[in-house]
Amino acid sequence: MRTIADHLFDILENSVNAHASKIIVTISFFKHIFLCRIIDNGTVANLNNVTDPFVTSRKTRRVGLGLPLLKSTVEGTGGHLNLSRLERSSGTCLEFTVNMAHIDARPFGDISSVFIDALRSWPGIEFEIFINNAKKEKKILDTVELKTMLELDIIQDMEVLNYIGEQLKKALFKIGINQQFGVS
Repeated sequence: MRTIADHLFDILENSVNAHASKIIVTISFFKHIFLCRIIDNGTVANLNNVTDPFVTSRKTRRVGLGLPLLKSTVEGTGGHLNLSRLERSSGTCLEFTVNMAHIDARPFGDISSVFIDALRSWPGIEFEIFINNAKKEKKILDTVELKTMLELDIIQDMEVLNYIGEQLKKALFKIGINQQFGVS
């Protein structure tokens, strides 16, 4: 995977494949450290050896490279990857950090487009997206609130999706995230 955005989409797809109906994403970028936390309410798989490419829950093939590649990407920059079960409910929490100042860091890619692609691909999933800078956490997207406000069952109109994409891009830019290695 060439960018952080590629990894992010893969993780969201893992949540969907685990039958999640709600996915919460928090993104932070401060002092060259990118942090991403994805919490879902999907079916909890066996978390043992999940970064082993030959351990996968897929039925179609016996190899799963998404998490092993993510682990390699983050650890190559001195970052970390942690995957855990949620204690009070079903689901998982995946958290990873990347030192974007490291020479081996991958570019961000188009993170806002990842979320737009997710909304288009999985219209029945509830998404909440937060950004966090050194001062506070701010919700930048809640699909349940948005659907209620727009009186929609699903968000599929391209004008709406383009508007959401531009707002996400602006919010990410405010905390220093562009498509390369950060704007700070």
